[in-house]
Amino acid sequence: MNYNRGDIVIVPFPFVTTTRIQQKARPALVISDHSIGRRFNDVILVGITSQRVDEVIQTEFLIEEGTSDFIPSGLAKTSVLRCEYVMTVPEEIITRKLGKLSKKIMSQIDKILKVSLGLK
Repeated sequence: MNYNRGDIVIVPFPFVTTTRIQQKARPALVISDHSIGRRFNDVILVGITSQRVDEVIQTEFLIEEGTSDFIPSGLAKTSVLRCEYVMTVPEEIITRKLGKLSKKIMSQIDKILKVSLGLK
């Protein structure tokens, strides 16, 4: 299956404790553009967490329950996109698609990614 920019997907993330490493299924946002030719089937993602934060910082984006953008996201509860947590994974490890963010939201995410990556 091909995943597209703006898709919210489930991917196994490593979860490290002091005694072991395991993987947990976590949501992530596809930020790579797959309309262009690519050498490999890798997908660039940013992590998503449902951990409550007191303040959303400049490298994060909040998707809140009850908003018009929340339902199509497929997320279970209010979540924070962590644009400083960027990873590249093989497409094959993505287990499924949850939902999608609008172009309007992705435009806002692009601005946050530029800040996070130090791009002007």
